[in-house]
Amino acid sequence: MSDTQAARPISGVVCPPAGTVAVRDDATHVRYAGADPADPAVCLVRGPAGTTQRMIGGLISTHPVNDAQRRAAIAGLFPLAPGKATSVSYTLVSPLVPHPQAFPFEESFRVSGDSSYNLNGTTRPTWVVESSLRSQLDPAANFNMTYNIDKETGVILSYNIYTHTGGNLASRPFRVTQLELPGRL
Repeated sequence: MSDTQAARPISGVVCPPAGTVAVRDDATHVRYAGADPADPAVCLVRGPAGTTQRMIGGLISTHPVNDAQRRAAIAGLFPLAPGKATSVSYTLVSPLVPHPQAFPFEESFRVSGDSSYNLNGTTRPTWVVESSLRSQLDPAANFNMTYNIDKETGVILSYNIYTHTGGNLASRPFRVTQLELPGRL
Protein backbone atom coordinates (compact mmCIF):
# COMPACT_ATOMS: atom_id res chain seq x y z
CA MET A 1 0.00 0.00 0.00
CA SER A 2 1.12 3.53 -0.61
CA ASP A 3 2.01 5.91 2.21
CA THR A 4 -1.16 7.87 1.42
CA GLN A 5 -3.31 4.79 1.95
CA ALA A 6 -1.41 3.96 5.16
CA ALA A 7 -2.13 7.47 6.46
CA ARG A 8 -5.87 7.43 5.67
CA PRO A 9 -7.52 9.93 8.03
CA ILE A 10 -9.36 8.65 11.09
CA SER A 11 -11.69 11.13 12.74
CA GLY A 12 -12.69 11.29 16.38
CA VAL A 13 -9.46 10.04 17.98
CA VAL A 14 -8.73 11.62 21.39
CA CYS A 15 -4.99 11.63 22.08
CA PRO A 16 -3.71 12.46 25.55
CA PRO A 17 -2.52 16.09 25.64
CA ALA A 18 1.23 16.65 25.40
CA GLY A 19 2.69 16.69 28.90
CA THR A 20 0.19 14.20 30.36
CA VAL A 21 1.87 11.61 32.61
CA ALA A 22 0.21 8.34 33.65
CA VAL A 23 1.80 6.47 36.54
CA ARG A 24 1.03 2.76 36.45
CA ASP A 25 0.77 0.28 39.31
CA ASP A 26 4.28 -1.01 38.52
CA ALA A 27 5.65 2.58 38.99
CA THR A 28 6.18 3.02 35.23
CA HIS A 29 5.74 6.64 34.15
CA VAL A 30 4.21 6.94 30.69
CA ARG A 31 4.57 10.40 29.14
CA TYR A 32 2.34 11.53 26.31
CA ALA A 33 3.39 13.91 23.55
CA GLY A 34 -0.06 14.55 22.05
CA ALA A 35 -1.18 13.72 18.53
CA ASP A 36 1.28 13.46 15.64
CA PRO A 37 0.89 16.85 13.88
CA ALA A 38 1.14 15.12 10.49
CA ASP A 39 -1.37 12.42 11.45
CA PRO A 40 -3.81 13.32 14.28
CA ALA A 41 -5.06 9.70 14.46
CA VAL A 42 -1.65 8.67 15.84
CA CYS A 43 -0.97 9.37 19.50
CA LEU A 44 2.65 9.78 20.56
CA VAL A 45 3.70 7.97 23.74
CA ARG A 46 7.11 8.26 25.39
CA GLY A 47 8.19 5.19 27.30
CA PRO A 48 10.50 4.99 30.31
CA ALA A 49 13.55 4.65 28.04
CA GLY A 50 12.65 7.90 26.25
CA THR A 51 11.69 6.26 22.96
CA THR A 52 8.55 7.46 21.23
CA GLN A 53 5.91 4.92 20.32
CA ARG A 54 3.29 5.70 17.68
CA MET A 55 -0.16 4.40 18.63
CA ILE A 56 -2.98 4.33 16.06
CA GLY A 57 -6.05 5.65 17.83
CA GLY A 58 -4.02 5.51 21.03
CA LEU A 59 -4.62 1.74 21.16
CA ILE A 60 -2.30 -0.19 18.86
CA SER A 61 1.27 0.36 17.74
CA THR A 62 2.06 1.25 14.18
CA HIS A 63 3.97 -1.51 12.39
CA PRO A 64 5.85 -1.28 9.08
CA VAL A 65 4.46 -4.57 7.77
CA ASN A 66 0.75 -4.16 8.51
CA ASP A 67 0.17 -0.51 9.34
CA ALA A 68 -2.47 0.10 6.64
CA GLN A 69 -4.51 -2.96 7.64
CA ARG A 70 -4.40 -2.20 11.36
CA ARG A 71 -5.25 1.42 10.64
CA ALA A 72 -8.26 0.36 8.57
CA ALA A 73 -9.42 -1.96 11.36
CA ILE A 74 -9.19 0.61 14.12
CA ALA A 75 -10.80 3.39 12.04
CA GLY A 76 -14.26 1.87 12.43
CA LEU A 77 -14.18 2.43 16.21
CA PHE A 78 -13.86 6.21 16.07
CA PRO A 79 -15.34 8.28 17.39
CA LEU A 80 -15.73 5.72 20.19
CA ALA A 81 -19.33 4.73 20.90
CA PRO A 82 -20.93 1.60 22.38
CA GLY A 83 -21.58 -1.12 19.82
CA LYS A 84 -18.93 -0.08 17.31
CA ALA A 85 -16.87 -3.07 16.19
CA THR A 86 -14.29 -3.86 13.56
CA SER A 87 -11.79 -6.56 12.58
CA VAL A 88 -8.90 -7.17 10.20
CA SER A 89 -6.66 -10.01 8.98
CA TYR A 90 -2.98 -9.34 8.35
CA THR A 91 0.49 -10.83 8.40
CA LEU A 92 2.83 -9.87 11.22
CA VAL A 93 6.57 -10.51 11.34
CA SER A 94 7.44 -11.69 14.84
CA PRO A 95 10.57 -10.33 16.53
CA LEU A 96 10.36 -13.17 19.05
CA VAL A 97 11.69 -15.89 16.75
CA PRO A 98 15.37 -16.29 15.76
CA HIS A 99 14.68 -15.92 12.02
CA PRO A 100 12.04 -13.38 10.94
CA GLN A 101 8.92 -15.29 10.09
CA ALA A 102 5.53 -14.04 8.94
CA PHE A 103 2.45 -15.12 10.89
CA PRO A 104 -1.17 -14.53 9.78
CA PHE A 105 -3.38 -12.95 12.45
CA GLU A 106 -6.93 -11.77 12.91
CA GLU A 107 -7.52 -8.83 15.21
CA SER A 108 -10.87 -7.42 16.31
CA PHE A 109 -12.05 -4.51 18.43
CA ARG A 110 -15.41 -3.71 20.01
CA VAL A 111 -16.58 -0.82 22.16
CA SER A 112 -18.57 -2.82 24.70
CA GLY A 113 -19.85 0.23 26.58
CA ASP A 114 -18.92 2.94 28.97
CA SER A 115 -17.98 2.70 32.61
CA SER A 116 -16.16 4.65 35.28
CA TYR A 117 -12.72 4.39 36.83
CA ASN A 118 -11.86 5.42 40.37
CA LEU A 119 -8.58 7.30 40.40
CA ASN A 120 -7.51 8.64 43.80
CA GLY A 121 -11.09 9.20 44.93
CA THR A 122 -12.17 10.82 41.67
CA THR A 123 -14.48 9.00 39.27
CA ARG A 124 -13.46 9.34 35.62
CA PRO A 125 -15.84 8.32 32.80
CA THR A 126 -14.32 5.66 30.53
CA TRP A 127 -14.94 3.71 27.36
CA VAL A 128 -14.54 -0.06 27.59
CA VAL A 129 -12.92 -1.55 24.49
CA GLU A 130 -12.51 -5.30 24.07
CA SER A 131 -10.01 -6.71 21.62
CA SER A 132 -8.92 -10.13 20.46
CA LEU A 133 -5.79 -11.22 18.64
CA ARG A 134 -5.92 -14.65 17.00
CA SER A 135 -3.10 -16.45 15.26
CA GLN A 136 -4.26 -18.38 12.22
CA LEU A 137 -1.35 -20.82 12.68
CA ASP A 138 -0.55 -21.15 16.38
CA PRO A 139 -3.40 -22.07 18.75
CA ALA A 140 -1.22 -20.89 21.67
CA ALA A 141 -1.29 -17.33 20.35
CA ASN A 142 -4.90 -16.34 21.01
CA PHE A 143 -5.48 -13.40 23.33
CA ASN A 144 -8.41 -11.36 24.60
CA MET A 145 -7.77 -7.88 25.98
CA THR A 146 -9.83 -5.18 27.71
CA TYR A 147 -8.99 -1.47 27.80
CA ASN A 148 -10.58 1.24 29.98
CA ILE A 149 -10.00 4.51 28.14
CA ASP A 150 -10.49 7.88 29.80
CA LYS A 151 -13.15 9.77 27.82
CA GLU A 152 -11.63 13.20 28.48
CA THR A 153 -7.95 12.52 27.77
CA GLY A 154 -7.75 9.28 25.78
CA VAL A 155 -5.35 7.76 28.36
CA ILE A 156 -5.64 3.99 28.75
CA LEU A 157 -6.38 3.81 32.49
CA SER A 158 -6.29 0.03 32.67
CA TYR A 159 -5.41 -2.83 30.39
CA ASN A 160 -6.01 -6.49 31.06
CA ILE A 161 -5.09 -9.47 28.95
CA TYR A 162 -6.77 -12.84 29.07
CA THR A 163 -5.30 -15.87 27.34
CA HIS A 164 -7.49 -18.86 26.66
CA THR A 165 -4.91 -21.10 25.06
CA GLY A 166 -1.56 -20.18 26.62
CA GLY A 167 1.15 -18.34 24.77
CA ASN A 168 3.07 -15.19 25.54
CA LEU A 169 2.42 -11.60 24.59
CA ALA A 170 4.97 -8.86 25.26
CA SER A 171 2.45 -6.54 26.93
CA ARG A 172 1.49 -6.86 30.59
CA PRO A 173 -1.73 -5.88 32.41
CA PHE A 174 -1.65 -2.54 34.23
CA ARG A 175 -3.73 0.01 36.11
CA VAL A 176 -3.04 3.73 36.25
CA THR A 177 -2.72 4.89 39.85
CA GLN A 178 -1.96 8.56 39.18
CA LEU A 179 -2.77 10.86 36.26
CA GLU A 180 -0.94 14.17 35.88
CA LEU A 181 -2.56 16.51 33.36
CA PRO A 182 -0.71 19.53 31.99
CA GLY A 183 -1.79 22.75 33.66
CA ARG A 184 -3.52 20.93 36.52
CA LEU A 185 -2.08 20.12 39.93
